[in-house]
Amino acid sequence: MDSWLETKQFPMHFIATGGLVYKDNQVLLIRSKRRGWEFPGGVLEQGEAILEGLKREIWEESGIIARPVTFVGVYQNLAVKNGYGALEGMKLPPVVNMDFICTYENGTARVSEESVEVAWVTPEEAKNMVRHPIFAKRLANMLAMKRKISFATFEKPDNQIENFQQLFLNES
Repeated sequence: MDSWLETKQFPMHFIATGGLVYKDNQVLLIRSKRRGWEFPGGVLEQGEAILEGLKREIWEESGIIARPVTFVGVYQNLAVKNGYGALEGMKLPPVVNMDFICTYENGTARVSEESVEVAWVTPEEAKNMVRHPIFAKRLANMLAMKRKISFATFEKPDNQIENFQQLFLNES
């Protein structure tokens, strides 16, 4: 029997999305207060469809309207972390991230409550700008996307990569 059936405590993960938006030969990055440069994305609202949540997060963080075109991978961060900001004093559950390649549709890049800077950069520049270890790995997979869907698990709470496992689900 599954343990959650015995304890009556539902399993819990945050579901989040990330999108690498392409416009011409550049990609969209935002600079967050906590992690530095990264591609836009975030946690879905309760009951929100995955692709709608992705588009909402990109819009909220950057002012850009984007269209998801390719699913890249699933990344599971099993670390339980301390909350921050309005969530201070709480424990945040593990996160399942789903990443997508997107194309620019409309909008003008602008900062928001979640971004202190927004920039269109070359893919090579993006590799050098994104320093957070997990985001850097996810970005590398997005930039190298060749019809391979990635699945990876991270297990260390301080965002360092430990026990990193990666599969390419449709590798020939």
